[in-house]
Amino acid sequence: MKQGVRPLGRRRAARAVAGFTLLEALIAFLIGGFGLMAVARLQIGMYGESDFAKQLSEATFLGQRRIENLRAYQQLPAVSGADLAAGRWGYLNIASGSQSVAGSNATYTVNWTIADDASVRMKVATVNVQWTDARGTAQTATLDTIIASADPALALGLTVPPSGTPIRRPKNRDLNVPVPAVDLGNGTSWFTPPGAASTVRLVFNNTTGVVTKRCTGSGSDPSAWTCTDTSAYLVSGFIRIDSDANATLTSPIDVQLTASQGTPDGCYDDSASSIKTYAGYITYTCVVIGQDHDSNPGTPSRWSGSTSLTGIAINSSSSGNRICRFSADYDGNGSIGNYEHPNSYSNVTESLENQNFVVMQGNDNCPGSGITTTVAHQP
Repeated sequence: MKQGVRPLGRRRAARAVAGFTLLEALIAFLIGGFGLMAVARLQIGMYGESDFAKQLSEATFLGQRRIENLRAYQQLPAVSGADLAAGRWGYLNIASGSQSVAGSNATYTVNWTIADDASVRMKVATVNVQWTDARGTAQTATLDTIIASADPALALGLTVPPSGTPIRRPKNRDLNVPVPAVDLGNGTSWFTPPGAASTVRLVFNNTTGVVTKRCTGSGSDPSAWTCTDTSAYLVSGFIRIDSDANATLTSPIDVQLTASQGTPDGCYDDSASSIKTYAGYITYTCVVIGQDHDSNPGTPSRWSGSTSLTGIAINSSSSGNRICRFSADYDGNGSIGNYEHPNSYSNVTESLENQNFVVMQGNDNCPGSGITTTVAHQP
């Protein structure tokens, strides 16, 4: 055999090896292509999910912003005209609506539905944010909340120390609205004073505690009453009869209010009633109309004066009665303020409750110390 000439068998084997290597390369290429297609599909899917997550986040933000806008009312009564056009609205302006918003990668339709629940003075808000995602599928994000009927002015009560009576009250009303008063559901309540005729109706503003109407009528429907507008305050409390006193729970005890500023509008008590509002005590209520002192409608009216008990023998003898009032410097400021039951009230701008008395035998001393301290009131 000559040198340099490859045998025929070897040449065939080499061609077989070369062919097998090309087949492997083709298979590897196909496998790699399928892998790249899977990676590409995964990336496309991840991009779609990322896009949807961004849209959902933006839709949620738009829904939350709408809720905060609904909550941002500036007063309880409704607003109209230029104030409403300028973006100022009240709690009673909160109503259903719709808005289209262009987002960063979608256009959203924001719908909000408001349902009133007058029984608890609140509104139930449902906000639906709708959009179409990159795949052409309709999507919706829904948020629900409750908007309470609370005067925005009371928000300052969280930072400003209260003056006089506490800010937030029982039954979501001013503390000076008597607890038995019946809520009319329109921001007012009515109350019949103890001992008054059953047809007497005093109507209060639930927010301020001021008497705004004096009415006569029966039932709880204001449209059937005859009313007169007023701006009045109450002075109310209890009278306890000591066991040694010459007066009794059935004595014709009357409370009188005299005013050097303002106008008394009657006092009521249940001393003549066999059934007391509170067992063992005489309950009384006086109404006094405040006086405007500076011609400024934003300043509350005020009154000055004093109360006294009549109808029983009041003297310092053993056969008479001494009237003692519960009074002390409860807040420790060195003086007896209007709410601490002074002998004479001065420039009162709110209703006063717990202005209590105790009737003693005429030659007895006024009892008590600390929070039960009493001082002589009459004689």
